[in-house]
Amino acid sequence: MMLDGLGFPEALRWHGGDLWFSDMFRSRVVRWRLDAPGSPAETVLDAAAGGPVVPGGLGWLPSEDGGPSALLVVDCLERRVLRLPLDAAGRPAGALSVHADLRDVMTHSANDMHVDADGTAWVGGYGFDPENDEPVPSPLVRVHPDGTISTTEPVFVFPNGCERDASGALLVAETFADCVKTYWRHNDFTLRARLPEGSGPDGLSVAPDGTVYVALAFAGALARLAPADEGPDAEPAIVYRAEPIASGPGAGPLGVYDCAVLSGPVLADPMPGDSHRIAVAMASLDEPLAERVDTGRIVILDRKTLS
Repeated sequence: MMLDGLGFPEALRWHGGDLWFSDMFRSRVVRWRLDAPGSPAETVLDAAAGGPVVPGGLGWLPSEDGGPSALLVVDCLERRVLRLPLDAAGRPAGALSVHADLRDVMTHSANDMHVDADGTAWVGGYGFDPENDEPVPSPLVRVHPDGTISTTEPVFVFPNGCERDASGALLVAETFADCVKTYWRHNDFTLRARLPEGSGPDGLSVAPDGTVYVALAFAGALARLAPADEGPDAEPAIVYRAEPIASGPGAGPLGVYDCAVLSGPVLADPMPGDSHRIAVAMASLDEPLAERVDTGRIVILDRKTLS
């Protein structure tokens, strides 16, 4: 199954049986309803409705009194986290507002985000200009449920995808350090895995069985990390490579930018093994080309068949 015609899909999140994502270069947050006839994709928020010009990480605040939850969206360029109330059907149900302003602690663009079950959000940012600056470490920004902020120590080089593992630690992909770190608490962290030099670890996802998958942006591939007890230098397995676009205005190699493992059957007429599905997002490695041409796509794969 595939959804194409996208600009630059990122921040894949399964929520309420649907796949949500940010189409960063098309200024919109999208919900893909795989359990509905025709598997429609619908825009939930876009720049015309006051949303970010470049949306990034997504997450949800816990619902109050059993009601609908609110969507959190990173506004990358403005370095903010926005809050959008949703109704029971997952549609906007109130005014968009600023949940947290990160400009005092971020000097460059904001990026991805993980939101804990209690509503605490962890936001990463560029930390430097990748086009002109040498890589430097930066912190994660912790946004408390009330919108107040604090930061970790600046130990992450371009912190990108992040998600909690079974131990409760936060795994953080560092795109320009080619590694994944495990962040515990009180600025305590360890090296979880080294990735091939220049591969650009981007989004990551932790499966229910503890398997960790990492999207390697610059390598155009999806990697499966070795178990943690094998150490950070255990070689990851490349389990999927994006096929280049062969012809047309978007021709060229694709980068793989994010992934998200399903936590259970969500597809119409679910088949055995649907809980093993993984969504993978890709777009042209040539970002100026991806800004002009819809090279972006999301594919749904079966983890059991990955090499």
